[in-house]
Parts: sequence; C-alpha cells; structure tokens
Amino acid sequence: MNMQSTRNGPSAMIGTMPKPLASIGPGQMLPLIKDLEQYCVFLDFDGTLVEIEDRPDDVRIDRPMLQLIERLRDKVGRALALVSGRDIHVIDRMLYPLVLPVAGVHGLQRRDASGRLHSPIIDQSVVEAIEARVEAEFQSEPGVVIERKTGAVAIHFRLRPDFEKKCQALARKILRERPDLHMIQGKMVCEIRLQGNDKGAVIATFLEERPFKGRIPIFVGDDATDEPGFVIVNACGGLSIKIGEGPTAARYRAANIQELYNWLDALAPGAGLPSRPKAADMQ
Repeated sequence: MNMQSTRNGPSAMIGTMPKPLASIGPGQMLPLIKDLEQYCVFLDFDGTLVEIEDRPDDVRIDRPMLQLIERLRDKVGRALALVSGRDIHVIDRMLYPLVLPVAGVHGLQRRDASGRLHSPIIDQSVVEAIEARVEAEFQSEPGVVIERKTGAVAIHFRLRPDFEKKCQALARKILRERPDLHMIQGKMVCEIRLQGNDKGAVIATFLEERPFKGRIPIFVGDDATDEPGFVIVNACGGLSIKIGEGPTAARYRAANIQELYNWLDALAPGAGLPSRPKAADMQ
C-alpha cells in the first residue's frame, strides 16, 4: 500500500477537522458526546470488544456487542472500522454477518470502505520458516501458543508467563538475522512481523478517505500496539480511549470492556435490546 500521503495526512488535517464538543469533567473517565454523527470510530478487537483468552481461537464476541457495533456503524454513517492485530479474514469470521472496513495484523493489511484490500506483497514462506523455528524451540514446552498470521507469527505466553524472557530472546535472535522483520510486544505476547504500517498509519489513511474524511476520530484500544493510533488521533483533535490500566498516550480511559460497552450503548442505544451480560453473569 502506498502510504506517501499518510505521512503528511495528520498535520494537514488538524486545521480542518471539526472542533470536538464537551469532553471530560471532574472525576469523569469518558468524554461526553452530543452529536455522534460528527465522528468516525476506530475500534481494536481483543481486549477492547472481547475479553482476551489464553488461546486466540477461544475468543468469541457476544451478540449484544455485535449489535452495538452495527448500531454505531449506522449512527456514524458507516464511518466505523476495526483496527486489529488479527487477520482480516479472522475478523470477518468473528463478526459474521457484519462486514466492516478493517485493518489487520496491526496495520500490515487494510480493507477500505469500498471493500478494496491494501497489502504489501507478502512472502508467506518467510512466515512458515519462522513458525517452524519457534515450534522447534517450544515443542517440548506446553502452554506456549503459536499463532500464524498473514506476514507474522505471534508467540503467546499467557499460559506460561515464566517464558516471557525466553520468547522475547528468541524473537530478538530471529530479528538480528532478518532485518526485514520487526517485533511487536503486547499483553503476554510477542509478535515477529514483516515491516509495514502500524495502527497509527492505517488510521491516518482511513481519515483521508470517505466516509471517514472530515470527521472527528475516536479510537479505542487496550494495549501497547494501540499507542501509535492514540498518537495519530490526538494529533487530529480526536478522542483516544484506553481500556484498563498502564501508561498511555490516550486522553481518556475506561476501566474495562463493560464500561466501554455502557458508554457506547448510551451513544447508540438500541430499542428494547437486551443489555450485554456482565462477566460475572457469564461464568
């Protein structure tokens, strides 16, 4: 994908974006929005719309959250996109039958609002070789989950937190041998990925296109991989929201997914739809 225009996009847009309305008050965590129609929405997936599981394949999105995403999309004139670390085809499967603009693999691939896919040329044999090497390293160690993606391999050590340093050391060793790769670190995961755009770059590109262009961006995420997106959204005069604790460039914070759901549901309420069950109710 040609990102030449992206490098100049955020600074050029700051003076032309509509001015945000009332934001935060004393003791209030999330911003107040009166006219959501002026905004566009970018949402991370894992840790933001769904709880993180020990194994990526165990993640499911509940029906009330899926319905809320659809209502939000309609409320902002379809100017809503997902910006995820997962492959686009995985996001499509999880959101079925809902199909949205989406950035996948932390920005390495992107599908715009017209349905066009933007992605660099990816030699998947490189990914397969990395996967084989990681599997050989951890084949006798249960609990390390290896996730192959388009252009990336993620090593999850949520079940084996004692292996964090070993996973990172292996990733750095591979990177020293392959300058065309880089490492992304998140919550209990490190990912070896081909060089490419991050979440900030793809959000900036979305903002240059209809229906996102000219709107105030909202971006919600929960992890270090979302920080480039927060920076871009801040530069555009938008609303950046982090889920959970930890240092961040985001200007607002929600304690958990349930609090985010309640806030979004107030912005795009449904008529007589059931509330999202709380985590305690689903156990």
